[in-house]
Amino acid sequence: MWALRWQGIVDFIVVSVAIYLLMVWGQQARALRIAVGIVGLRAAALLAQQFDLVLTAWVFDAASIIAFILLLVIFQPELRHALLQLDFGIRRHRARIDPSTSALVSMCDAAFALASSGRGALLVLVRRDSVDSMVNGGVPLGGEVSREIIEAIFRKVSPVHDGATIIESGRIARVGVILPLTEARDLPSAFGTRHRAALGLTERCDAAVVVVSEERGTVTLVYGHEHEEQQHVEDLVQRLSRLSETPSRTGKSTLLDNLGLKSAAAVFAALIWFISFGVAGTTVRTISVPIEFTNVPSGLRISHPSASSLQVQLRGTSWLFEAVNLSKMSARANLGGAKEGNVNVPIRSELLNPPPGVRVERISPEAISLVLSRH
Repeated sequence: MWALRWQGIVDFIVVSVAIYLLMVWGQQARALRIAVGIVGLRAAALLAQQFDLVLTAWVFDAASIIAFILLLVIFQPELRHALLQLDFGIRRHRARIDPSTSALVSMCDAAFALASSGRGALLVLVRRDSVDSMVNGGVPLGGEVSREIIEAIFRKVSPVHDGATIIESGRIARVGVILPLTEARDLPSAFGTRHRAALGLTERCDAAVVVVSEERGTVTLVYGHEHEEQQHVEDLVQRLSRLSETPSRTGKSTLLDNLGLKSAAAVFAALIWFISFGVAGTTVRTISVPIEFTNVPSGLRISHPSASSLQVQLRGTSWLFEAVNLSKMSARANLGGAKEGNVNVPIRSELLNPPPGVRVERISPEAISLVLSRH
């Protein structure tokens, strides 16, 4: 058995958090299977390395790297969104003005008025994430939010009626904006280009988009990967108000969130930790380890030790021997309670404290003789 040390606990926690963040991002980006597959390939590569299966380890390593690169390329917009979510410093100091209730009411009134008149529209409500790098085109407006202005924007004769209107900080920031289209395939058959554009934006940031269908005369609220058809103005105002609020989260709710993913991340981390440090490797290395004598009785000194260092045979994996610093190893012999005269100190593997995953096979010599004499 190996001794559990604080370094092992820190390694386990860091790996668990890293795997959990990857799985959360994979779930949000609809790439959870790929994320889990990358973790599984990496664990398989570590297991192959433990048994010195060089080609097998190379295949699994190459597969995990290729899968990771494909993940970055295919899900680049989702990755950019995740990086923006981590940008706490900029967000904390960013000026933030929540939309007023009157602005939300005007926005929702306009949406249902457009639906009843058979005109389509896209209304983007910016929340915490900036959408500037995710949209194209448009004309700056900077006007107050009112039902009349929004209806005028989406008249058939308006040159900007085909684009989206961006509402940020309680004002109409831009009109005639082009949104990115989603690549999701499992969408309702009734969804048209406007719905796909709304999902394309909300998959990449935390904005909420109100979609007014020209053909069906319906109003749909889109946020994240979710879409909800709204029946009344009041319901839409209430839903947007809740989305605009910054929820207060307790420590208990944070710990219990995504409990399934957290458990899975802990299991994967435990598996990787065990494969890395719990399975004996096939590589053997012999090093010279100095001897340190501790707790020497007061008034006594050490003389004529039979050896000042040990020849220690270690077993582990080749990659682990390259990763750890074996020069820090030392044998600490405890002389507490020893009497004056000849002393024989047995050397056990517990005195060496090797790095995790490295096991002591043989020690030479197995005991040190010395003399304790008065000063």
